Amino acid sequence: MKIFFSLSLLVLLASCNSSDPKLEATIEDVPDGTNVYLTHLGPQNIPVPLDTTQVQNDSFEFELKGSKQDINLIQIDGVNGNLIFIKDAENIKVEANKANLRDSKITGGKHNQLLEDYLNLIMSNVEERNQLINKRKEAMNRGDEVAILDLELDMKTNQEAIKQGSLEFIKNSNNSIVGMMALSDMMNSQAAPLNKMKSLYNNFDDEVKDTPLGKMLGQNIAKIGATDIGAEAPMFSGPTPQGEELSLEDAMGKVTLIDFWASWCRPCRVENPNIVSIYNDYKDRGFTVVGVSLDKPNSKDAWIKAIEDDNLEWNHISNLKYWQEPIAQKYGVKAIPAAFLIDENGIIIGKDLRGDDLRKKVEEVLGN
Repeated sequence: MKIFFSLSLLVLLASCNSSDPKLEATIEDVPDGTNVYLTHLGPQNIPVPLDTTQVQNDSFEFELKGSKQDINLIQIDGVNGNLIFIKDAENIKVEANKANLRDSKITGGKHNQLLEDYLNLIMSNVEERNQLINKRKEAMNRGDEVAILDLELDMKTNQEAIKQGSLEFIKNSNNSIVGMMALSDMMNSQAAPLNKMKSLYNNFDDEVKDTPLGKMLGQNIAKIGATDIGAEAPMFSGPTPQGEELSLEDAMGKVTLIDFWASWCRPCRVENPNIVSIYNDYKDRGFTVVGVSLDKPNSKDAWIKAIEDDNLEWNHISNLKYWQEPIAQKYGVKAIPAAFLIDENGIIIGKDLRGDDLRKKVEEVLGN
């Protein structure tokens, strides 16, 4: 009987210890019955509804179910902004700010402390940068060239400080989703080389990589890594203007420029005469071009007309799917013009080279 009681007590204690943490919040001057919504950021950073409750007696509460280190959001009817917090193993206390939820005070859990530290780091740097920008505008209005140059140097110093501060934060937070959020910001701002981003990502704990944000960044980094200089260019095929299927492998020369462009892209059209000039000078030595157009659906005529008008006498491919062009997605292309230079073995030897830089690289490989 005593053994049975002991086992029952252990089961009871275990069930109590495994209960989900709670979020307990206070908010003043919000009417009872006001709806409060809890969501978490799912794949592609799309909010996924989790729960709804109501304000009662200037407070509300949620039981925090789901995965560890979820990025959660709270919104309240009639209240500006949203409250972002990280699900942690501990209970979370919130002093919600009715004026703007983003100014609420959160306590509880190491990840939420890291989130506060990161936001403070970003805000302090942004404030300093905004001050420098305003001072530079004032100097420009005065025509003070010395002050302008000094402030531009200060802005570069500030930018470097932001980058180094973020890098240090990411290195020290590789067991937290907040570190992954900082890495995501750095990737979006292209503040560091791609190989550095990849190295930072690889150092994160598996638990963080397995979050929706971690998986999304992992997929993006995998795409970027596939097109680093020195990597083998992803193979592809697609329809030509004549409706035939053409593969990169069949179109390659000794040196091949994969040029992502579109008839509607003015910078692309401005660059085209330079590519034409290099092509005419080096096509007999093995230089060729494969144009991949991001023209829109039902824009085949505009695509063909641009090819003719710009004298682009090389191979062309397009699925006419605009930014959903599968070849562009395979290469991680987010803006055009974009270009990848590959050698006869399909190895990427240059990226986004334009003007004289492209000509010099082609000369280097094929000879003057």
